[in-house]
Amino acid sequence: MLLHGEGAEVNKSDPRFLVALDDLYRIITQYDRENVYNMDEGGLFFRLLPKYNLLMPDEDISTTKGEKKSKDRVSLIVCANAVGTHKIPCALIDKPKAPTCIKDRQWPVPYFSQAKAWMDVETCWKWFNEVFLPEVKKQTGRRVLLLLDNAPGHFEAFECDNVRIVFFPPNYTNWK
Repeated sequence: MLLHGEGAEVNKSDPRFLVALDDLYRIITQYDRENVYNMDEGGLFFRLLPKYNLLMPDEDISTTKGEKKSKDRVSLIVCANAVGTHKIPCALIDKPKAPTCIKDRQWPVPYFSQAKAWMDVETCWKWFNEVFLPEVKKQTGRRVLLLLDNAPGHFEAFECDNVRIVFFPPNYTNWK
């Protein structure tokens, strides 16, 4: 099996890691599954061409050109509850403060501006207060748990307005 990404960094027998997983499990079991949410963000390279191309039978490989890889990206924030019955609207993070493509229009998803189109602490707070909290309050008045990875762009763990924020252990990834 080939390990890639952060999966190779996880020491599954580290006692501190196992204690952190036990603590997380204990916290999660205090909530109904429909009140446990997970949020993550990821980059979308929207102008990146495929790594491989298929040529038509009559095309010559010498006539095809490679291009410099475009690094234009946006970040998407996705969040849903554990049973998938409540999906928080996806949010988009991009560089422009007011993109011309949405000028004088209603944007279909929440939009946030950040200099590098990444999640940072300020953007995370805006998403929490403007998107997550109102959506959860519409759905339920019960206590909810929001699980986050320990990326540097997230805020600290806290509890307010019936929402508890908890982080996965460092370098935690899903493994089989």
